[in-house]
Amino acid sequence: MYREIMRSKDLTPEAKAIYAYLCSFAGANVSCYPGIELMRKELQMGADRFYKHMHLLTERGIVTKTQERNGNRWG
Repeated sequence: MYREIMRSKDLTPEAKAIYAYLCSFAGANVSCYPGIELMRKELQMGADRFYKHMHLLTERGIVTKTQERNGNRWG
């Protein structure tokens, strides 16, 4: 699926960068847990830009987000 995503003409270069970044954390697993702030910092994206392109990935079902409870906080 990685090649299909990276060759897609429907995704922006920023969305592909986010996807590649997430894949680098996932390794052989299908899940990964980098925080949004870390991703934004390392990809050098502001909040609006990041969420705009992440939305492309989530609305197409390429990336799904889940929240997990860590003590009294959600993450």
